[in-house]
Amino acid sequence: MSSSQSKVESGLLLVFAEPGKDVTLDEFHDWYDNEHLPIRTEKFHEFRSAARYHVPSSVASASSRPYTSATWSAIYTISSVSLLTSDPRYTSLRTNRSQREAELLDRISILDRRIYRLTYDSDADPKYHGGELDSVRAIKASEINPVIVATSVTPAEDNQEAYDEWYLGEHVEALSKVPGWKRTRRFELVDAIINGRDAAPDNADGKTVPRCLGLHEYASPDFSSTPEFAAALDTPWRTCVMREDGSGIAQQERRVMQLYRAWDPTMALQHAQRDQQ
Repeated sequence: MSSSQSKVESGLLLVFAEPGKDVTLDEFHDWYDNEHLPIRTEKFHEFRSAARYHVPSSVASASSRPYTSATWSAIYTISSVSLLTSDPRYTSLRTNRSQREAELLDRISILDRRIYRLTYDSDADPKYHGGELDSVRAIKASEINPVIVATSVTPAEDNQEAYDEWYLGEHVEALSKVPGWKRTRRFELVDAIINGRDAAPDNADGKTVPRCLGLHEYASPDFSSTPEFAAALDTPWRTCVMREDGSGIAQQERRVMQLYRAWDPTMALQHAQRDQQ
């Protein structure tokens, strides 16, 4: 698949979850690790990576809402967004849940599911890695980077173009100089559904999710204490885009995620092996 095709078709499934008082942590992990996630990696070749994370740090403009402080997440790279939005092979999983899953989801505090379309990948940018890496290659568990920072924003209505120009014109390159930086991807929101006992009714929370996502991967959490990282967040161009009064950004979230466990995308790896034969 060409890099331009990958950008059009590929995307991300990002899930935040909070078990809450009615689901034990052991029960939550057992369901996620042994039922919920393996079904996806073992059945669908479109799932190109799969990993779960603990979320020790969350900051959001809508900080009063419970969904913004969920302490667990899962990230899946997807080769085709349409699998998640309209393919009955996948959408039927939600209508044909196991009894255990249905009962657990009836008790869970927050399940925040977001679907994104890829718009930029440093792995496919000639400035980094020679632009030779495929955005939708199957990524083994051993290749998953241990720290991810997810920054979601909705720029002010008149500021989207300026925000995009700054991001690709300066910000990615500045982050690439931070010790331990591995990759940056950008996505646009396709759909967000937030359910659970502590979620607002009628998906009101889902309607407030910021529309632009930046996903930054690092080798260790030490990146945040480096002078290079501080410099990336303190430039005249950035200040101009964000605006001194903060009005350049209408909504924002920032979450730091540390790897809990990663899985091989079994079906995707099998397909890749067959393609090479």
